[in-house]
Amino acid sequence: MSNSFAQAGLQALQPGDADYASLLALAQPRAEQEVGLPLQLQVDHLDRQGDWAFLLSRMRAPDGNRIDWKRSEYAEQAAAGAMSERYAALFKRGEDGHWRLIAQAVAPGDVAWEPWPQQHGAPASLFGY
Repeated sequence: MSNSFAQAGLQALQPGDADYASLLALAQPRAEQEVGLPLQLQVDHLDRQGDWAFLLSRMRAPDGNRIDWKRSEYAEQAAAGAMSERYAALFKRGEDGHWRLIAQAVAPGDVAWEPWPQQHGAPASLFGY
């Protein structure tokens, strides 16, 4: 029970939730733009706490298979094994009610979102800290 107090208000969003679709619609084109290839995001976690949301997903080709990084600017890094298939994004809902992408990590080799609570003021419990 001690962990539930730290995560009060934390909600795991599901595909039927309105914010789920909105957040993915915001993240996917930004991920594609960064990678330079069409892709889909397979959601591992999409959590919301208040006006903050955190997405942790895997990038896949449109057919659901692994991405062929050889056709991207990440080809060298992929060949060297210096990247992952992860995509992480931090969102904040503005006063107008619209979500905004605050930070993203594309194919990070480490836990790139670890400093986001301090850098952006997001609740640490949103990231499981």
